[in-house]
Amino acid sequence: MRRIVPNIYSNNMAESKRFYLDFLDMELAMDMGWVLTFVSKDNPTAQISILQNKDNAPLDNSAIFLSIEVSDINQWYTKAQQQNIKISYPITEEDWGVRRFFVNDPNGVTLNLLSHL
Repeated sequence: MRRIVPNIYSNNMAESKRFYLDFLDMELAMDMGWVLTFVSKDNPTAQISILQNKDNAPLDNSAIFLSIEVSDINQWYTKAQQQNIKISYPITEEDWGVRRFFVNDPNGVTLNLLSHL
């Protein structure tokens, strides 16, 4: 694993943006409108993403889920299949340059496993 990023749904993206920029003094690494990723100025692997809360999100609408960046996404996908782990979002190459799939842990937390293309 390369990094684990907590993801939070937001009903107010502008307020969330101000909070993480102004209060926590983080840098904005990615702004796609519906997702904001902030990084620590001191440690670029310390990150948090804020996602716009939408009814059509491909998740179970948990308040928090985790993104886990891995070096070989296909290996993890095969492992999930071999262990009969329920895959809640199939392996997909997304337009923004990641290949990913979702599983749920035993507590119902969504895990977004991904590799950058």
